[in-house]
Amino acid sequence: MKIRYCNTGWRQSACEAFSFFSPLPVNITDNKPVVLSKIIPFCIGLLIFCSPFFANGQHKNDSLEEVDIFGKKEENLSLDQRKNFTAGQQNQKLDTALKVFYQMQSLAQLLAEQSTVFVKSYGVNGLASLSFRGASAAQSAVLWNGIPLSNPTLGMADISLLNSGLFDDISLQYGSSSALYGSGNVGGALLLENKLPDFLLKKNVELTLGLGSYGRKDIAVQSLFQNERWRLKSNFFYQNVRNDFEYLNNADSLLKMENAAMSGFGGIVSVDYNLDKNKSSDSKHILSLQLWYQEFDREIPPALFESFSVKNQLDRSFRSLVHWQKKQKRSSFYAKASYNIDYLRFRDGVVLPNNENSVAQFYSEAGWTFRLDNVAKKNRLPFAQHILLFAPVQFGTSFNKDANLKMQQWRPALVAAYKLESDNERFSLNASIRQEWVAVEKSATLPGISALYQLFQKQNTNSFLKLGIRCNIQKSYRLPTLNELYFSPGGNPNLLPERGWNEDGGFVFEISFQKDKKEGNNKLTLKQETNLFNRNIKDWIYWLGGSIWTPHNLAEVHSRGIETENSIRYQTGNWKFNVSINTAYILSTTVASYMPNDGSIGKQIPYAPRYSGQMNFGIHYGFLFVNYNHQYTGYRFVTVDESQYLKPYQIGNLQAVYKLQWKDYNLGISAQVLNIGNKDYEVVNARPMPRRHFLLGVQLGI
Repeated sequence: MKIRYCNTGWRQSACEAFSFFSPLPVNITDNKPVVLSKIIPFCIGLLIFCSPFFANGQHKNDSLEEVDIFGKKEENLSLDQRKNFTAGQQNQKLDTALKVFYQMQSLAQLLAEQSTVFVKSYGVNGLASLSFRGASAAQSAVLWNGIPLSNPTLGMADISLLNSGLFDDISLQYGSSSALYGSGNVGGALLLENKLPDFLLKKNVELTLGLGSYGRKDIAVQSLFQNERWRLKSNFFYQNVRNDFEYLNNADSLLKMENAAMSGFGGIVSVDYNLDKNKSSDSKHILSLQLWYQEFDREIPPALFESFSVKNQLDRSFRSLVHWQKKQKRSSFYAKASYNIDYLRFRDGVVLPNNENSVAQFYSEAGWTFRLDNVAKKNRLPFAQHILLFAPVQFGTSFNKDANLKMQQWRPALVAAYKLESDNERFSLNASIRQEWVAVEKSATLPGISALYQLFQKQNTNSFLKLGIRCNIQKSYRLPTLNELYFSPGGNPNLLPERGWNEDGGFVFEISFQKDKKEGNNKLTLKQETNLFNRNIKDWIYWLGGSIWTPHNLAEVHSRGIETENSIRYQTGNWKFNVSINTAYILSTTVASYMPNDGSIGKQIPYAPRYSGQMNFGIHYGFLFVNYNHQYTGYRFVTVDESQYLKPYQIGNLQAVYKLQWKDYNLGISAQVLNIGNKDYEVVNARPMPRRHFLLGVQLGI
């Protein structure tokens, strides 16, 4: 894919929308972008105006299943208590029906195909990072059971190294939540969770075998043993692939990718113990230990501007988590500690013969939640109040053996959160505040507030209707990473932290119809969600340079946009149909700069596509499920002055799985055709992606 040169402006947005249907080149001219900041205060004002009436709604119960809006959370035992204090923030939980297709694939593949979050992938075996709403990779958090996985040296996590099948729940939280999750959570967060046990008697073993194009082989083994006292759970995987796919070079010649092999293995082992003396199946007192090790040996193929490559990268990670939690009627206490080690060895026989880097990170957190009002009290108010107090401590250290350079950073914090919610679940308000320190120096005070309100809710025997609105206002903050401050050569110890405010709001409309069961199980559900956001970040950090790159502070970057989620579900008898379309339009531009004659003013941040979209069309009949996935990614500018860009691309994927069950045995057979149109495309400049390829899988459960 060649880079095109252009001038830019509002016409690019319109032209790019038409390019979704046409691959023809687009001419672009200059003008000012659309401003959405005036719309968001209107939504927030509407929410505040309507909130006094939350106590008037009637909560009805009947046979129709209720669907939650805006990620309403149940307060139960969890490895991350903070998720119970995020009502009003946009949260997307990935569809469990589609998860079967990604059990042996990376999170980079899963999120690129099933969300509008931009996955910045440097091609096969290359780094893959997240970009929420035009934010940089360092402004996007990745958390495992509440533990930050972002490398303190780089400030980001390589999601191409995270296997989707290792986690029970995968969700995306859009927008800032720095008050709860700390420095770096500016654009959004990827939340990975392994569920706590219920201590009911269970035991099973699952074996999954996979084959694919370019010599791909996968093996995964999962096992579970659980009784009223113990749960022993393990999840292991192995991958090996040659990645010798064909691609077009700059001369439009078809070549075979070289130096692109990859092998990896790893797994998570967890041990949970029920400390409840009553031996209740609904345990309220748990001690858990999780150990996670993985290793990837990757050859780094040549970029389009390189004639060959002998690069090789070895990544090893060890992560551990000890978690204790005791829940009582009105309160809950918890404590957790995690120690993570990441080792990277990069070899390049031409430039860097051997470059080794080790990063160690320690994280601990102790907290207490309490319900202020007494549930047993007869004359209590028609709403519940909860508080959460916790103290996280994060310490990271990095050692580069080649440069004999050691860097470290210690960050303690104190956090308080408050939640108010009505008994009829029509209104919920969350407020939180965080104070951080760097070593003993006070760094930032981070407040945040969010709320949701059901404007309309009606339910009867055969229909269900709900209309809700939400808003979220957070102060954003990100400390410079160790590399940005101290890397030699190129680090800038004079960097200022990134700081600003994030506002977002939106609405959800949902309607469902169901015929009487005597006439057949026919059900139709329509859901439409629209979200607007606005973010201003001062002292945005960006790397610039030639032979030696150095990070600099841009004066201010303004991000704003609109996101939609649309779905239709229909069921008749044994047939189920599902169509979902998610879209995003994002403007993320530099509005001021400290550097004279900066050509980035008014221009889109590099690798922040204005338009992106994703669609799924699925048919489920009996044991068979067939799904077609389509993704669209718009123009990505390569330079800060928009002088170079990559053309949009569209990728289609066809997926099918057939499951059988006989007594205690389960058999699943899956097949996928990826990039079904055999497209040549690049996510990042000069890094070609695979053309059409296939994946086959067989899963046996006992």
